[in-house]
Amino acid sequence: MENQKNDNLNLLEAVVQNTEMGKNTLEQIVPMTEDPAFRAELLRERNLYRELNQEAHTACGGTAQGQSIMAKLNTKMGIGMKTLTDRSTRNLAEMLSEGSSQGVMDCIKSQKDYPDAAPGSKRLMQKLQDLE
Repeated sequence: MENQKNDNLNLLEAVVQNTEMGKNTLEQIVPMTEDPAFRAELLRERNLYRELNQEAHTACGGTAQGQSIMAKLNTKMGIGMKTLTDRSTRNLAEMLSEGSSQGVMDCIKSQKDYPDAAPGSKRLMQKLQDLE
């Protein structure tokens, strides 16, 4: 029973951290694009990350730890460096594709690392993986 509780919280924390990474990244990139269709898609995805983030926080009673300040800073600086000279739609899309691939890998690892998580938490992680 204790293992299931730990796995459940750990899986929900993984969802919270991953969705925070997605929404924070998109919030930083949206102002950089001048392509209206691309911007609309980024905003749609950001809203989906926000919804999943809220669901995960609600499911764990708000006890899940989000991204650390260092992780947020590293991401922000990395995006800043990669867009310093190239803010083209192509470059932004490539960056998002790389991040999404990493997100899928994180989802798969978390699902394997926390096999005793509750079915609802597993469904939430699957929703995140599908979004990625």
